[in-house]
Amino acid sequence: MAPINAVAVAIFIFFALLIFGVYAFFISSTRKPAVGEDYYKSVAKLRAPFFVILLLLLIAGLVLTLPKIPYPSKGKFPDAVVYVAGKQFNFALDTQPIESEERWKERAEAEPVQVPAGKWIEFRVTSLDVNHGFSLYDENGKLLGQTQAMPGYVNRLFIKFDKPGFYTAYCMELCGNSHHAMKGVIEVVEEGTFGAKILNQQ
Repeated sequence: MAPINAVAVAIFIFFALLIFGVYAFFISSTRKPAVGEDYYKSVAKLRAPFFVILLLLLIAGLVLTLPKIPYPSKGKFPDAVVYVAGKQFNFALDTQPIESEERWKERAEAEPVQVPAGKWIEFRVTSLDVNHGFSLYDENGKLLGQTQAMPGYVNRLFIKFDKPGFYTAYCMELCGNSHHAMKGVIEVVEEGTFGAKILNQQ
């Protein structure tokens, strides 16, 4: 199975514990004996700072994560296109559309498609049978991006690979008894030595 993104899990656990702590505080405070009006006024004063803290955490999260969204600027053409077809239990990748089971089988058993490092790559993802989850990971198990592979529909995923190497696509949606073994591989090489189709930019 694909490795878990440890950073995402850590962030989720942090905010989950924070929210749990806030709720636990207010629940415990309501169980105390009735107190005077001054107490309620002091508690009410905490609302504004608490709201500001949550707002700042939200803004910080957006500032840190939005620049890393794997999509090019509006109107920018991709530098190369890779077509992906999922089928139990492999992903086939090619520089041309994969529209038949024969072509899928040929590409699923072929050498990995090559794409250039440091360039925007557009993955056009579909499925030849059932729904699959197409998720790309680097050699360290870091999730770079994901989308659905759906029969009769093409989803687009834009990724810029920072360095050469072999990147693995795993299926992230239960699709059958060999779901755990479903994957595909793409090779990222230095610019000038790749064999992926380059689009003419207009």
